[in-house]
Amino acid sequence: MEPQKKRVLLSFDIEEFDLPLEYGIPIDSELQNSVSREGLISILDTLESLNLRSTFFSTVVFANNNPDLIRRITAYHELASHGWEHSHFSDDDLLRSRLELERLFEVPVRGFRRARFGDFNREKLRSAGYTYDSSENPIFLPGRYNNLGCPRKIHEANGIIELPISSSPGIRYPLFWLSFKHTPMSFFRLMSKWSLETDGYLNIFFHPWEFSNLKKYGLPWIIRRLDGNVMLQRLNRYLLWLKSMAEFETMGSFVDQYQSR
Repeated sequence: MEPQKKRVLLSFDIEEFDLPLEYGIPIDSELQNSVSREGLISILDTLESLNLRSTFFSTVVFANNNPDLIRRITAYHELASHGWEHSHFSDDDLLRSRLELERLFEVPVRGFRRARFGDFNREKLRSAGYTYDSSENPIFLPGRYNNLGCPRKIHEANGIIELPISSSPGIRYPLFWLSFKHTPMSFFRLMSKWSLETDGYLNIFFHPWEFSNLKKYGLPWIIRRLDGNVMLQRLNRYLLWLKSMAEFETMGSFVDQYQSR
């Protein structure tokens, strides 16, 4: 019997670039959209050049403003919900965001990720028609959340498949966009490989706006340290390395296989 293939679940949260507002920095809606749009084009070009599939969690607001890019996504990748808009959320957004994305782009929307991993009524996910959720980062992130008590690996809860963001076994070293910016790549690869070999999959995510020029918005250094083409080149090398060890798969496809076991 052949050993099970390792999988990479690469995803992107595509949303309005409202991050400056968190720091009291004004930014109008048109610029919020253009920053994310610019980065998303770079991401889609990169994935196409590497022949990699991914899952994109989109807000309805961003999707409405960029239907050409969403259609480019649905032609090859998976579209999932990131709520109605990035700055505000209510539990009613679970159902209405899914229905609106499906209406606009005529594809099934099976996955959800809450903006900023905020709280919401998870019991409503199933009744809202979702198959899976990826709204937990099971780590301690100072100033944001402490999820060390949450399950680290894929599991079922309330009739929904929960797919937490990957963190290393044992120490739960974070494996997501922020640590990717600040960890020496040799160590980040080591933690990634440890997770991949232990869990059989790696669930890692980024935002398209990271791949735009962030230096002109007055954001904290921890966020803007790597951006634009430098960040894109770093990601490209990392994805090529992962591709040599595992296959890239959409979350929906991975969840289907998990449920069929």
